Formats: sequence, C-alpha cells, structure tokens
Amino acid sequence: MAVKNCPETPRQRMISMMYLVLTALLALNVSRETIMAFAVVETGLSKTIENFSAKNDATYGNFQKAELENATKVKPWRERADEVRKHAADLYKYIQDLKIEIVRAADGKDAPAIKGNKVYSDSIKLADNMDYPSVIMIGSEKNGKAYILKKKINEYRDYLVSLVAQKDKGLIESIKNNLNTANPPASGTDIISWEVGHFEMMPLIAVITMLSKMQSDVRNGESDLLTYLYKQIDASSFKFNSLEAIVKAKSNFIFKDGSYEADVFLAASDTTQTPEIFIGRYDSTIHKDGTIEYNMIGVKDKDYKALEIVNGKGKFKAPGSTVNPSIKWGGLIFYKAPGGGENHYPFKAEYQVAEIGVVVSPAKMNVFYYGVDNPVDISVPGIPSENITPNFSNGSIIKDTKTTGGWIVRPDKVDMKGLSTFISVNAKIDGKLKEMGKKSFRVKTVPDPMAKVGGQSGGFISKNLLMAQNGVAAEIENFDFEMPFTVSSFLVSTVVKNYYQEYPSPNNKFTDQQLALFKNLRKGDKIYFEDIKAKGPDKTTRSLQPLVFRIN
Repeated sequence: MAVKNCPETPRQRMISMMYLVLTALLALNVSRETIMAFAVVETGLSKTIENFSAKNDATYGNFQKAELENATKVKPWRERADEVRKHAADLYKYIQDLKIEIVRAADGKDAPAIKGNKVYSDSIKLADNMDYPSVIMIGSEKNGKAYILKKKINEYRDYLVSLVAQKDKGLIESIKNNLNTANPPASGTDIISWEVGHFEMMPLIAVITMLSKMQSDVRNGESDLLTYLYKQIDASSFKFNSLEAIVKAKSNFIFKDGSYEADVFLAASDTTQTPEIFIGRYDSTIHKDGTIEYNMIGVKDKDYKALEIVNGKGKFKAPGSTVNPSIKWGGLIFYKAPGGGENHYPFKAEYQVAEIGVVVSPAKMNVFYYGVDNPVDISVPGIPSENITPNFSNGSIIKDTKTTGGWIVRPDKVDMKGLSTFISVNAKIDGKLKEMGKKSFRVKTVPDPMAKVGGQSGGFISKNLLMAQNGVAAEIENFDFEMPFTVSSFLVSTVVKNYYQEYPSPNNKFTDQQLALFKNLRKGDKIYFEDIKAKGPDKTTRSLQPLVFRIN
C-alpha cells in the first residue's frame, strides 16, 4: 500500500511552500501586504479541504452501495468507517469553532469575515493582531485552548493508527507524520512547546491559516483510513479461479416410499495453490477475541498423516478390514490466507464397514421350531445393526450377543400354516423409526429322536458290547439344531429258556435286573427295547420306536 492514498498536488505543494516563506517573513516584521498574502494560502487550504471532503463523501457512498450487495461482508467495515467519520467531524468542528472564536474576539461579534459557519480570511479586519490569538490559544498561565487542541489531535491520531494492521507500516508512518504534535526543534538551549511554537505572538491571519492546515490534515487522515478500510472488505477474501458443481447426498441408498435428498452447490478452488490436508486428532484454542485456532495433535507421520493432493483435492483411502458400524475420522485443512498467514479448517466424517454377504430366502422353508432357540439373522441394507429393531408375533426374540446381526427366536406355540407367526422389522432412519416390512414363518414341532443302544438302532449286537453300555440314548438324526433328548423310561424284554421275561427302567440307565437278563443271553437270542419315552428341551415327552437286537 502506498504511504499516502491522496498524494499532494502541485497546487498543494505551492501553498505549503508559501506558508513556510510567509512564516519566515513574519519574523522580519515585513509589510501588511506580505502578511495578507496568508489569506491566499488559507483560501487554497480551504479549497483542498473541500476536495478531501468531497472525496470522503464519495467513499462513504461506496460503503453503502457495497453493503446493499453483501451486508454480512461489508457491514463491519462500514461501521468502522462511520466511526472514523464521527471522530474526524468532531475534531474538524472543534478547530472550526476556534477559528470563529478568534476572529470574533478581534473583529467583534458581527465580524464580516464570518458568514454562517465559514471564515473568509480576506475579510478579516485585524488580520495582523497578535494579542487575541495568544490569549485564546496560549492563555495567561499556559492554559489556553491550544493545549486542548493538541490532546484532541493526539487522540485522533492514535485512534486512526489503532485501526491499521501493524504490517501496514507505511500508512501508520504517514498518519503519524500528518498529525505530528511533537515540539519544534530547539533553538540553542531554549525548548519551545508545540503550542507556543504554533500560536504564541503570531498574527491572527497566520493562526487561522495554521488551523486550516490542521483541518486539512484531519481530512487527509480520514481519507487515508477510508481508503484502507474499503480495501479490507476484500483483503481477507479468498481468490478462486475454478468452479465445480457438487452434489452431496445424505445417502445414495433409499427405501421405497422414502425420499432422496441432496445438496447441490458450486465449490470454488484455486488451482494456483495446493492445500495441506492432515488426517488425525486435533485440538482447538479459543482466544479472547472469540477466534478459534486449530492444530494437529502429536508428531506428523506418527500420530497423524498427510493426504495425497490431486487437483486440489485430498485422496483418502482406508481398508475395510474389520466390520464396524461406525468409523469416525477427520482432520484439518491448512490453506494459505490472503495477505499472508494460514487458515486451518476442521472436518469430520463417518462411514461403516459391513460384512460381504448375500441374502437367500427359500420361500418354502421359513420354519421355526416350537420350544427351542431358533437363531436368525436380520439385516436391512444400508442400516447399521444397532439401528434395527425386530418384533416377533408368536413368542420372544432377543439379541444374540455372539453375532453382529443375530437374534434368537423362541415360539410360544405351534403354527403349522404360519397364519399368526411373523417377524416385523423397524429401522431408525434420520432419527425416526420406519417400518421396513415383515415376514411370515411356520412353527413346527421338533421331530422325534431315535432310540439307540451302543450307537445302534437295531440289528446284530455282541453280548459284550451290550453289557458295556450304560443305558438307552435318544438322538435326532440329520437335524441342524443341537437337541439333547433324554430317555425317561423304557422296558427290556426277551425269552429265556422258553420263558418270557421283561424288566422296566425308570430312567435312561440299565437296571441290575436288566443287566442280569443280558448275562443269560446266548447267540441268536433276540432282545427287545420297548415303550421307550424321551423328554426334550421343548418339555414334551415323546414315545420312540422300539429297538430289536439279535445277539451274534
């Protein structure tokens, strides 16, 4: 940025030179014609002030127009510009009031040089008077209004500087120079204050001219700040040279009667610079001014990693090695800010890993078995298992903690035709439960087991093998469920030496009488196991087929 936003014109430089020459001539007590030449300089300064005022008014108008187009972006800077206007107007008016007070003190209340709120220097009668300006500005005890004026100029200067970023040193230096209130260089051992140097024993016309110059400096500082603030509207805006249409859907998977929702927008990017994107944990710090600073946690390439950038986009890839319904990830995007520095933008995302599988539903085999635990897998494509809630119409259904999508169904009654047995499924989607449908099932009784002795269900058996057994067992053959049936009673019978003998057992074990009977068996004899009863996990008692063995 240039040091001055409104450099001096040749006319302004000429006026400044004339002011310096005339000030020097005053010290030589030159003629009244020379003194009155100050009127010419003062008139030139007044014209310069008008030019600054017109320029500043135009800039205020630009702020208002810009705010109509983008209030959110422009309003903060327009408000600062309005504050500058108020500070400048207050100081300008104070100086103008001093000019009027001095002229009226010399020429009277109805001084012809004062018309409205303006002072016409070429009409001042006592233009060469040195008493009135000194009394008003310096005072008898160094307590005149020049001391108040200096304080106000310092406050105005410091206020303008406070609005400028420290990096804009050129503008700061320009403001300080234009509104400088330092004491003039010492002459020998004498130190002259700023107030005395400008207003003590100076002709009235010179004081009026000096005050006009200060008003010009006020408007000049106002102009510099307005130009600076207007540039700040876009100074912090990013410059992009590429636009891309983006469609961001809530989900690419929807259900019948559902809705597909997506955001469609333009994404802007700058192909001339490449951002840095880091994946990992980050923390944030809130500063006193309300701004938030983000930083990655840990050591790069150890605790977090950088993404490969292709055409300004980070490429993230993660293997789906473990089934997980919710994997959260995120990080920070580091992007160079306009005017220097770097902005950090946090982001978060989530995805799920599901087991690869296929659902095959044989329509004729939707069967549950009464009185036992029936395992069943329930899933809805695109919905995590924790968001699925099934209901069973004929008994109970509970979560199987051993599997991800498994459930255990236990029917309460037999339903051979499946008229009243079904599973309905609800799923939580966007925070609301939605019924996903239901499926009917038949409920059958568990098939009868088969009685066995020594693993055999009849035929030839050796006497030794028979004697080595403890009793009669019951097994269900070719059945997918593990169904432990237990024989509760049975009867053993045979013919020994032409006499029919039978002995019962009240459980599944051979009794002593039955074992004694086995000892008397000979090769070719038949032995019968009849009236076999067995109980299963469904709490029913089954009558099993009898067994017939021949001793070999």
